[in-house]
Amino acid sequence: MSDEVWDAAAPRASEARPAGLKMLLMEKVDSTLRLLHAATCELLETENHDELEHAMSRLLGYLHREIATPSEASVEPSVLTESPQIFLQWHKLQQAMQKPMNRRLWMLWVELGCTLAVLHCSDAEKKAESFAQLVTTSQPPRDCPTLRIHCDKENQVAYSCQLWDAVMVKPLSGASVSVVNDVSPRLIDTHLHLMTPAMREYEVAFIAIIATPLRRHIETTSTSNSLVAGIWLKYAAIKMGPVEITQNAASVALTALVLSALTSTGRDLDVTRYLETMRAATVDQLARGAFPQPHNPVAIVAFTLGLSCLDDTRPSTAVQLQSGNATLLCQFAVLRLVNLQLLSSHYKPYDDEAILDYQRQVQQRWETLVLDPTIADVHQYSLRMTEACIQEMVGFFKSSRESYLSFVDAVQSVLSPDLFRPNALNQPQRSTSSPDENLLPTAADIVAFIKQFYGIVAPLLQVLSSGHLVQAFVALSRIEFAREVCASPTANTSMQSVTQQLELNLEQATSPPDSIFAPILRSLVMQSTTSNSDIIPREMDIITGCQTLAVGLVMQRKLRILLFQCASLIDDALAVIFSGLYNAFDPVDAFAHRFLGVCLSHLGQFTPIFTVFPHYLQVTLAAFPANASPQDLTKACGAIFGSLFYSEALTMPSEQANEVVETTRRMVLWAIRRCCERSNELLALEDEVVTPAEDAPNATRRTDGLYLAGLVFELLKMAPLSALRACAMEVEQLLSRWRSSPRVLRQLKSSLFARISQNCEAEKRAWLAAWYIEVDEQYPTEISAQTSRL
Repeated sequence: MSDEVWDAAAPRASEARPAGLKMLLMEKVDSTLRLLHAATCELLETENHDELEHAMSRLLGYLHREIATPSEASVEPSVLTESPQIFLQWHKLQQAMQKPMNRRLWMLWVELGCTLAVLHCSDAEKKAESFAQLVTTSQPPRDCPTLRIHCDKENQVAYSCQLWDAVMVKPLSGASVSVVNDVSPRLIDTHLHLMTPAMREYEVAFIAIIATPLRRHIETTSTSNSLVAGIWLKYAAIKMGPVEITQNAASVALTALVLSALTSTGRDLDVTRYLETMRAATVDQLARGAFPQPHNPVAIVAFTLGLSCLDDTRPSTAVQLQSGNATLLCQFAVLRLVNLQLLSSHYKPYDDEAILDYQRQVQQRWETLVLDPTIADVHQYSLRMTEACIQEMVGFFKSSRESYLSFVDAVQSVLSPDLFRPNALNQPQRSTSSPDENLLPTAADIVAFIKQFYGIVAPLLQVLSSGHLVQAFVALSRIEFAREVCASPTANTSMQSVTQQLELNLEQATSPPDSIFAPILRSLVMQSTTSNSDIIPREMDIITGCQTLAVGLVMQRKLRILLFQCASLIDDALAVIFSGLYNAFDPVDAFAHRFLGVCLSHLGQFTPIFTVFPHYLQVTLAAFPANASPQDLTKACGAIFGSLFYSEALTMPSEQANEVVETTRRMVLWAIRRCCERSNELLALEDEVVTPAEDAPNATRRTDGLYLAGLVFELLKMAPLSALRACAMEVEQLLSRWRSSPRVLRQLKSSLFARISQNCEAEKRAWLAAWYIEVDEQYPTEISAQTSRL
């Protein structure tokens, strides 16, 4: 029953009462006390006990009236005498219960303990303290929030608001100022003690869920906010100082949240100083870890302070904060809020519009503060925090093969199939283990998360780029894949703006070009060398591939500056381009081939052919056939060998360049040899699985190894006469390797004959015909060699 019902049924004792009514009320009180005294473990363990709840509510209503009007004899003496007995009896029962009470009945018992603490605050100190202490030693209610049920948002909010009422509101309602001052510190201890277990091991997620609803509840239910705020401030100054950030993070966070709520409509200087002191200390701790994980004590406090700052600036409040520390904590809160979904897909305490509104606040603050030179270190840390947040998001998708394949499925669901190379995407297989509970459940969820993440982070990086252009560009390029997923003019704005400014700085030479290119290129090189290819094959890495494309396009547009003014960085630039070869995202692969083709055909003065083609060829051969199709192989080899065969050293040799000519010839032979070796490897693998039917003399079977051998024979025809004999000797080693396998040798010779017998210059054709006759005799097969005239 509510307090109002009891009010109506119980006139003041000082008023004249008819004897019959007084007797009736006394019987009602006695009945209530008897019912509460009669409680047993079994009764408290039941799910439904309305009578007990009504009786406890009546008892509390009577006690609250005694607190509000202590000078009037408004309470039957038996109530004051037996209430502590009932409280102690229930506490003892809870110690013996197998099953905890439900939350509503438990909250009423907690309220009873706190109310008794208020009533007895003028008694011996220990007596008042004992009631509050016993409350903290009770067994939590049956449906108390825990990590195990961390996704029950309604339960968490209800528990937090009801506990605030049971401990801090109802027991103090109507109490005198002196009583409030005396007993509040004990009640604050009780409140914090009962809240911290409910949020243990998932504090950031819990605070994200309850912060705004609890704040509004505190604003609307607390009377005499200035008095209560002053008490909380004194408590915080004594017990919740900066040293407690790492030692008692949950309590510090809750204290800051309550103080912020109590002073949202008017904040005095002392509260402002305390909060600013805690912000400064938290930022100092925060800066040591860039973007600490949610379980980190500093993250718990930083998140709460940041979220409180964001809620402080709502239109209904009168608090405006513009300090660098406050802005940094707001940024941390927003970034951590977005990435909560990486802990569990069920963590969405705010709708997208609310998070976007928070992001706009942070962006507007940085637009105001970013040019302030007095907080340059804060700007730098803001950027580092954003970079670490990006790395956390990228690292999540790359943490396991299952996570990454789910990510790829999501990206493919929104982008055109033509943008993906099927060879690369068909490689990884999903594991047979049970799915990771942390995975975002569907492709649509992953896409929604990526879009939200980019919409939050990209505009922030654009603002921060005014002071840290290169770092901002690198960070944006890291999430270039997200821009592809968003695929909207609005999403393109940030990257386009930062890229244009970067290129303008390169052109205007406001700083040495290598100071811009160097950190960009080396960042990508570092990532490619530290990535775990055991989980995600290099070719499958769409995330790094999109970053390579973003950086590569800048290099292409500013190639003149790169070649003429940053010669020392050319090797790093090539390493970046090489990393894009055969990437699953086709635009990356196409760009890499196109760029390397230009290097081979037109940029020999800056990128000598010998520094480009060896790695290009090795990557291509290694990618075939799993990741490079026959067409890919043919196109790449055509570009590589074309640049060699038609180089000036072989087409117009001069005596003055003997060394260059000889080096070119050796490189040609090296390239032919590598192709033959790869062909041998593939043929050997294929030979292990040949069936008897395929081994028959007349069987024909096209294989990858045979395709590569045929390509080598085609390249042999292209070789200049000056290198033809040496190339033929390398090809002959391919035939020699299979002299003991008639089937393979027969296929190789047939392929060789078919290639050199057509589309061949007359002079080369004559030489190759004579050579083939020698080869045919030297490596005979079971079937007589072909005698068709060339």
